[in-house]
Formats: sequence, structure tokens, C-alpha cells
Amino acid sequence: MAQQSESDQPRKTYNHPCVIAQTLDVLGDRWTLLILRDLMAGLHRYNDIIESCSGMSPNVLSSRLKRLEAEGLVDRHYYKELPPRVEYTLTEKGWAVRPILLSLLDWGRTYAEALTAEKIGNQVSHDFAIRVIPAFSFQPARAEALSARMTVEISDCESCNTWTFDIHDGNIHPRRHGGVEPDVHLKTNTEGFFRFIRGEARASEVGEILGCAETAAAIQECFQSR
Repeated sequence: MAQQSESDQPRKTYNHPCVIAQTLDVLGDRWTLLILRDLMAGLHRYNDIIESCSGMSPNVLSSRLKRLEAEGLVDRHYYKELPPRVEYTLTEKGWAVRPILLSLLDWGRTYAEALTAEKIGNQVSHDFAIRVIPAFSFQPARAEALSARMTVEISDCESCNTWTFDIHDGNIHPRRHGGVEPDVHLKTNTEGFFRFIRGEARASEVGEILGCAETAAAIQECFQSR
């Protein structure tokens, strides 16, 4: 008898009134939290998510996305283009998972292997680091009144050297490649970008800045915990 794949198996549930158990019924499947991580960090297309989650099968990704959509965490958008395009975005309920991922990060910094600067470009791609680290360093409370777009051009990244960070509604939305009419365009290298994110230097001190320096400073402030 052929063995059922993970995506073909009936959905498992703890069938328990405990709120933790009910939460795990939604978020506890393998890959689910990593899919949400990637949606928060700027991946919206099926192929981009499957590339980021190395080892996940296409059938499992399809199953997880359908489940997240049914649970109201993800919206699916179909664009009638040639060829047609499908993108996935988080709902308010989906964004509400972010504190859970931040708690996992805090636990991991203490008890798991840390992501160091030496790993970027070697064990961890520039693309992953430049999307994910800002997405989870971002402080929503510092961005409540801010609406801004920043494009960052990284000189020492081979695969993709330009990212755009849209900040609005208290969230940050990273995207690969340049955005339309950014308020700030920063040309720097990987080290300079993370010095800027950590608040160690102004944008003008880590590279070439085009646009409003005050807006760049307001964006930088959104990554500072104090």
C-alpha cells in the first residue's frame, strides 16, 4: 500500500478545550510558522516561499496555504495578467502571530545557535538576512504615524542586490527589487546596512543616500528597541 504524503493525511487536531491546544491546531503543523515568517518578511509568491523553505514539498505548501486561508490568516490574490499571477498576503489575524515568532527568536538567541554576521553570504543568503532581520527587528510602536518607502541597494550581494521596505499601518513590508518612487534610496554594503538597522550610524555614514535624510532617520528609529 502506498504511503500517504503529509499533505494527503487527514488534518490532525488535539480535540482539547485548552487554548494552547486550540492554537496549536492552527499553527502547530510543520512549516506553518516558517511560511508565516516568509510572508512577514516579504515573500508573497508560491515559488518564492517554496525556495525559501528548503525541504518542503509543493503539495505541503499548497495544503498549508489553503489551511491558513481557511483560518483567516492569509488572503489569496489572483491577478488576471499574462501569465496569471497569484500572491498571498497576511490578514490582521495573520500579523497577530508576529509576537509568537518574536518570542521564539528570543528563546532561540538564548538556547539555539545564533545567526552571526559571519554566516551571512555563507550559511545564510544575503536575501534571507536582509529580508528577515529587519522584519523582526522592526518596532511597530515606533512606526504608528509613519508612512514611508525605502529602497536599499546592497553592493556586495550577488543574487539580488536591491530591496524595498514599505512602512505603513504599523508594519514593515519588505520586497525584493526596487519600489516605485521611494522616499529614500540607500546605496551601501551588507555591513553598512546592518550598522544602519542597529542604529550605529546614520544612512549618510554607511553609503550614498538619495532622498530625505529626515525620513531615513525616522525609518532607522523604527528598528530601535529604546
